[in-house]
Amino acid sequence: MSSDMVMIILQTADRTRKAQITIPRSLHVADIIKASTKRWFLTLNREYTVFNMTLNRQLLPSDTLSVGNVHNGDVLMLQPFAMHGAI
Repeated sequence: MSSDMVMIILQTADRTRKAQITIPRSLHVADIIKASTKRWFLTLNREYTVFNMTLNRQLLPSDTLSVGNVHNGDVLMLQPFAMHGAI
């Protein structure tokens, strides 16, 4: 695998969907969210975030995987965005 590619495990928060994928490090987190919601037929009228379970931190949609310091084998979790205190 070239150094400009990274192998990650992507899963939903409820762990019903899971995929091991190899993607470019230059890919933005927002693109991962968009592709995952479409491929896995997730609710489109909901916002999602990506949490790196390996590094224990949330990735910003504007980050690339390189900027987010994502490494081979990292587990990324796609989570519905929760607005705390919203009514």
